Amino acid sequence: MSSWKQSLETISQELELANRKKQALEDLLSKSRMSRPTYEHLLKGLEEEISRLEDHKRSLARNMTERIDELRKQIGLIEIFLASLELSFVGRELDEEAYNQQRETLNAGLEATKAEMKQIENALAEIKRIDVSSH
Repeated sequence: MSSWKQSLETISQELELANRKKQALEDLLSKSRMSRPTYEHLLKGLEEEISRLEDHKRSLARNMTERIDELRKQIGLIEIFLASLELSFVGRELDEEAYNQQRETLNAGLEATKAEMKQIENALAEIKRIDVSSH
């Protein structure tokens, strides 16, 4: 699993848990099963934890956006290499076997790069969807 995937999963789970605890605190206070000072003390700690996790999530999202930019550049380079390969083949600088091997390798790299970019874009869209629904 990619490091960003693992980090995002961990942050999401920790945020979900912290938010459930916050809701439980509010429920306990509303049912008079906890004093206001205890509630405020525990709430302060939870809100600090939630804020730290949100900051971490934003940082991860920035890193993921930077990775998408890198992948876009890689895609551009691979496409240039593919075009150059086509020119070399048409110009008879390469035999068919070398051309096919190189084209297959470049296409595999292109597909893998596009797939990684799509995964990151989907994860970023999910982060944004969660942020919108939780605010």
